[in-house]
Amino acid sequence: MTRKNSKSLPVASEMPVESKKHEAEERKYRAEDGLRILQRAEECRKNKSLMADIKKLAKEQMKALGKI
Repeated sequence: MTRKNSKSLPVASEMPVESKKHEAEERKYRAEDGLRILQRAEECRKNKSLMADIKKLAKEQMKALGKI
């Protein structure tokens, strides 16, 4: 049986309007940022020479991590 922590965060329905507005703005910002990341990734995929360099670097880093 789990016990409810008295310091738990309020659920969205209990949050003040200002907090809900901030949360919505934060979600929108994160979505916009994610979209920019995906667009940049697609640009990288289309650039064959850049992808070759990325793969080479990834292999080097995997090899270095394998030594840990």
